[in-house]
Amino acid sequence: MNIKKAFSILILLLVTQLSFAQYFKLTPQGFVSNDNNDFTVVNVPNAKQKDLYKNVLNAINTMYSNPQKGLNVVEGESISLTAYEEKALPVRHSAGGFGKGNYKYDLSYTLSFLFKDGKIRINSPVFECKRWYEGTYKPTSGWGSSGWTTLKLVKGDRDRVAIYDKNGKLLLEDAASGLNDHFNSVLKQIMEKSQKINNW
Repeated sequence: MNIKKAFSILILLLVTQLSFAQYFKLTPQGFVSNDNNDFTVVNVPNAKQKDLYKNVLNAINTMYSNPQKGLNVVEGESISLTAYEEKALPVRHSAGGFGKGNYKYDLSYTLSFLFKDGKIRINSPVFECKRWYEGTYKPTSGWGSSGWTTLKLVKGDRDRVAIYDKNGKLLLEDAASGLNDHFNSVLKQIMEKSQKINNW
């Protein structure tokens, strides 16, 4: 294999790794980083704290339609974003009857960023998955009630649906992979957009 071809393969591998880089993975304890912390650090060499803060804030403003509503900031030091997305998580599961159905859960979440010279700390996403259900008619009891139901992370004794059982066994693989993909994709977009601003 010649050097040029080997170099091309190496570049392709690096690009592939970057494009599939995961900031966090879901566990029964919530999201953890690859080294099992509740945060991850992104290194941005030679960037000043105030510039990192400003660029991430600008990136968030370009991605969300009304981010000011859910933003909590300490000027130059930290950003906390609370967001809500309707029908963001499709999950297939049983709803207490026969067979399985496809359901779409609304996703509310908080993303937090802290800044130092050359570093961005991203705290583990905090989230909740809920969906609205309509009451159904049963001949014996009439119309059932409508309301919100929550997709729990870990199944409690009274919970009908959860991603993990109380022993940590994965019950809903599509929910876990959907949440992993969603949050890693959002964070990747924020990081990529922030690095394109001011070309640092």
